[in-house]
Amino acid sequence: MPNPRQLLPGLTLLLPLAVAPPAAAAPDPHVRVLQMNLCNSGHAACWADKPKAPNQDPAKETINQAVIKINDLATKPHAITLNEICSDDLNGLKERIGFQGDSFFQVYKGDKPYECGGGRNGGGIYGSAILTREPLRKPYSTYRFEKLFAAQYTGSDEQRVMGCRKMPWGTVCTAHTNQLKKGAEYIHRLKVTGEQCVELMTEAVAFADGAPLIVAGDLNLEWNALAEQEKLRECAVGHTRRSDGGKQHVITTKTFVETGVSDMSDWTDHPTFWAKLK
Repeated sequence: MPNPRQLLPGLTLLLPLAVAPPAAAAPDPHVRVLQMNLCNSGHAACWADKPKAPNQDPAKETINQAVIKINDLATKPHAITLNEICSDDLNGLKERIGFQGDSFFQVYKGDKPYECGGGRNGGGIYGSAILTREPLRKPYSTYRFEKLFAAQYTGSDEQRVMGCRKMPWGTVCTAHTNQLKKGAEYIHRLKVTGEQCVELMTEAVAFADGAPLIVAGDLNLEWNALAEQEKLRECAVGHTRRSDGGKQHVITTKTFVETGVSDMSDWTDHPTFWAKLK
């Protein structure tokens, strides 16, 4: 019987060679955050400028536009920080962008939660929020932090707030600090806004407890205004900071790789601002 390997003299049956499986892709070392102020409370001046087509709900359409911006990103952020948003706006938002976690941080009016209203039909409570790809670990009290600022503008009963989420890749925090206005109130407002920014960073650092920290929000301070720049320097001391060219900032212990903005001028008075960090 012929040897199966030797079919004809000088011809050898070639057996298939073992092929090594493809190497697994290296994990992405970057952390991405997206900051958005949606001006969606119904109280702010920009609310009146939102387009209103027949039978169109500006609050829902603003969220629709936010979803489009988020889903258009080549890589989804690890966290999205949101200012001037209402609790009802979050319903379904995280599902539409494929996120699993959310925390809402409510602003107070006096000693009661500040309800959304003005030019919109309800919407729940006004405040800020953080969305994350992953759900928050338990117990929530260990991985979530919320605090009313000690410094508040005395010319208003609006009580502003900060909040954080502690994730496996680091701690992310947000706040919408007191708004500045030119005129007689400016110096007082600037003092309050600066104190809120310092408190935001102090509390965020303590809560992060040595983990990488990313703070993103509308801090109502502009680098190109010298008095406000000084407040930003005091606030961000020991950290790295970048802005959208206006009032939105990311302050972090990590290293900036890239930042960018995307216009949403029809729906809010701030662009989206994203940062890629390492």
